[in-house]
Amino acid sequence: MIWWVFALGILAVLSYLSDVGILSYLQDLKVPFFNASLMSILILFCLAGLLGRLLRMAKKGEKESLRNRIYELEQEVKALREEKT
Repeated sequence: MIWWVFALGILAVLSYLSDVGILSYLQDLKVPFFNASLMSILILFCLAGLLGRLLRMAKKGEKESLRNRIYELEQEVKALREEKT
């Protein structure tokens, strides 16, 4: 995920430099059918990739915590069964 953040940071700096006028050749690059520069579209794709990755990792973390909780409850049930016998 750190690579997504680095890519987004680099694109944001390039976009800023383009808007300021330092990188004037980037201002001429336009995406067909969109009224946006190429840098804006790349930033949008990076943000979408970062969001997708965050959502997948959150779901994976939730599953791991539930798996751990199930294991703990199975151990408690096993201990209670051993106490009864």
